[in-house]
Amino acid sequence: MVFPPLKLEIDRLGPKGDGIARSPRGTVYLERTAPGDQVKAKIYNDSEGVLRGDVVAVTHPSAYRQTPPCPHYENCGNCTLQHLNTEFYRFWKTNRVKEAFLKVGLKPQKWLKPIFVEGHNRRRLTFTVVKKKGKVVMGYYQRRSKEVTDIESCEIADPKLLALKKTLKPFLNRLVKEGQSADLFFQLVDGSIDMVISDPFAKMGKIDSTTLKILEDLCDVTSISRVSFKVGDKVQTLIKKEPVHKTFGNLKVELPPAAFLQPTSEGEEALVTAVMNALPAKGKFMDLFSGCGTFSGPLLDRGSVEAFESAALAVQALSKLSSEFPLRVYRRDLFKNPVRYQDLNSFDAIVFDPPRAGCAEQAHEMALSKCKTLVGISCNPATFARDAKILAKGKYQLKTLQVIDQFLWSHHVEVVGVFTKAR
Repeated sequence: MVFPPLKLEIDRLGPKGDGIARSPRGTVYLERTAPGDQVKAKIYNDSEGVLRGDVVAVTHPSAYRQTPPCPHYENCGNCTLQHLNTEFYRFWKTNRVKEAFLKVGLKPQKWLKPIFVEGHNRRRLTFTVVKKKGKVVMGYYQRRSKEVTDIESCEIADPKLLALKKTLKPFLNRLVKEGQSADLFFQLVDGSIDMVISDPFAKMGKIDSTTLKILEDLCDVTSISRVSFKVGDKVQTLIKKEPVHKTFGNLKVELPPAAFLQPTSEGEEALVTAVMNALPAKGKFMDLFSGCGTFSGPLLDRGSVEAFESAALAVQALSKLSSEFPLRVYRRDLFKNPVRYQDLNSFDAIVFDPPRAGCAEQAHEMALSKCKTLVGISCNPATFARDAKILAKGKYQLKTLQVIDQFLWSHHVEVVGVFTKAR
């Protein structure tokens, strides 16, 4: 239901970066606004019954606003906080983490200096490609829309991936049929480029010779090392010019297609440094939700590591190196089958980096353990604070928290927390 336009003033930003305003009809959420903005907006109920507003005009801009640096800002669905000036943006990101912990009654003994990663360095990108009236459009979805914005520049992307995008268009014009669309995932990995295509072109295992020839031609003139097709959770590698390797400490892991990496190399370095600064110089370590070894590799410089991960391909990739290092790798769903506290007691430190849902089940086991040091990494302050509260009930003290923001101009933010067992 759409209501007549209203004059509203933005009070604050919500956890997803939406401006929040009061209206006679209730609380309204408005994207791309700032506290203090006075706006005229069209109000409507979304599919979940939440009141939202589309800004018709900013009648009085907030002091926290800036001119967005990207020319695609109005039509691109990414970088939703680009309209905030740097000082306020960084304050809001840091305060979002603080509020999540205050909500559960926790605060660290010390806040470490936050780290903010700048732009032009995102090494993981997904472009949507669609063909209309004989023309290929390749870019990002517009906000709350199925329309795709064809971008020529991007304030967050690694320039190598943007250059590749321009090279690909002639090949995509041959590959994509009229009215067809596909998602193209690219990942820049230690100089190699991994490409994974969502599969509208053929059923898995039945790639026609014409499609394969186009992809081979594409690889011949680009720096793409591997091309895979993805249908659902299944991935089929079609072309591999060379293995895609990623170095983690002393580990050189051959990554599976579309393997998870931190979105920026600078962010990965900051997270690894924060974790290693909290750990003993030598010991026996456990890495929970290990992925392909982001933290396991550096941990091996200080002792033995037992790594746990649910993704089969990640476990397989990491397991190939277990005979060369004091490394044991286990495939395990830590939500359904967490490592029990009795098995945690013998470790000098545990590192855990769960997905956005957090790890409440595993946190209960860690809370019962006698492990001296726990280091948690999370991109969801709310679930991390919830899990930290569980650890606190188990007599773990929250020593430090550090904000590491590698999700420039989005509401996402990373946090690293260090816990030590009270005597």
